[in-house]
Amino acid sequence: MFKSKDFMFMNVVSVDGKKIGFIKDLLIDFNKGKVIGFLISPCNFFQKNLSVLKEDIIYFNKDMIIKKVDKSTHLCLHSFISMDVIDICRNVLGMVEDITFTGNNFSIKGVIVSSGLITNLFRGKRIFLINQLILGEENILYIPNHDKYSFKSMRSEERRVGKECSQGV
Repeated sequence: MFKSKDFMFMNVVSVDGKKIGFIKDLLIDFNKGKVIGFLISPCNFFQKNLSVLKEDIIYFNKDMIIKKVDKSTHLCLHSFISMDVIDICRNVLGMVEDITFTGNNFSIKGVIVSSGLITNLFRGKRIFLINQLILGEENILYIPNHDKYSFKSMRSEERRVGKECSQGV
């Protein structure tokens, strides 16, 4: 099992031995629960960030050796680090600190959540399984028994009608 911190600032080198840069962030597909690649900060100061997808990685240990870089954009891990994890009653369970994932297929196993320094000392940090979480714009929703709930996308007109019905109008 790996954490994102195991890859941060790792040097990235091409197959021909040219240093490309270092790893700045992880690229995440939250819906599939996978790390799909890495965001690379290039050596050249004026160049934009690059991406390397996991299928282009040849080897990694102290350095990462890759076949090619990609310029596409993806969701980065740091876009939801420090996001609050809440339950369905809007209770704040903690803040996202890191993720754990496997080394063979880069599937995310859990999200490490911190509840604060004092609480971490007594109770420790918690790890929530990725299939129990829903990523939102401002928070991450934790649903422990996700089999009981059914989510569906609704058009704005349907939501308005549903709200009026629940208010008794």
